[in-house]
Amino acid sequence: MELSPSRPRNQTYKCLLLGDSGVGKSTFLRRHATGKFTEQHVPTRGLLVHTVLLQADYQAVALELWDVAGDARHGGLQNGYYFHAKCAIVMFDLSAESSAASVVQWLREVDDICDLQISVVICGNKADLKPMPQKLLYRRHRSIDYCEISARAAWNLDEPLKFLCRRLLNKSNLVLISQPIVKAMPGCLLDEQKIRRRVVDIRKRALPEQNDEMETSTATKSHVIVLN
Repeated sequence: MELSPSRPRNQTYKCLLLGDSGVGKSTFLRRHATGKFTEQHVPTRGLLVHTVLLQADYQAVALELWDVAGDARHGGLQNGYYFHAKCAIVMFDLSAESSAASVVQWLREVDDICDLQISVVICGNKADLKPMPQKLLYRRHRSIDYCEISARAAWNLDEPLKFLCRRLLNKSNLVLISQPIVKAMPGCLLDEQKIRRRVVDIRKRALPEQNDEMETSTATKSHVIVLN
C-alpha cells in the first residue's frame, strides 16, 4: 500500500524505517502523512511508502519513507528493500527493553547490505511513556545520530528528519523551516526538559567508536543496553 505517489528517484532520498513490530514506525509515517494517530496497533502487512516534503533553510528536501513489516509473519524485511536507500531511521520503544536490544541487529542488517555508508538515526519512540529502567548507551559513529520522539504527543517528530537532512546535504547547521503542524492526543503530557536532559546525557556518555568492551562491571552491564 502506498500512501502517496512517489516522486522520481533523482528528486528523492530513500529512507528506510526499521525496527521491531509495534515500536511505532507506521504511526510515525502516518503522523507525517495525515496527522492522524491510532491507539490500536495494526501490524504493517508488506510495505507502506510516503514521501515527506521538507523545506530546509538551504533547499527543499524530499524523503521517501519506506515502512516495511517488522516481522516475518507479515511479510518481513527483504534485502531488496534496502537497495538504493540513502538513509534510515532505526526505531525502538523507549518503554520496551526487547525493542531496544534489537536495534543492534537492525543496524547489523544495514551494515551487511549498505556497509553503513548511509546516514542512520537511532530513534527512541514513545517518550511519553515510563522509560525502561536500563541505561541506554551507543557508540559514536560517523554516520549515526540519536534522538527521542513521541508520536502520540506529536513531540519532536521532525528531529530524526532534520538529522538525516543535515547529513544528506552535508550541512551541520541545517534547520527545517516548514513542517506540517501535528496535534498531540488529548491528555497526553510529557516533560520535555527531562527528556531533553536524558538525551543530552546519552549523547554525552556515548562510547568511543572502536571500544568493543564497555568499561563497566558485570553487575552494571546487566542494567545497560548498548544500541550499536
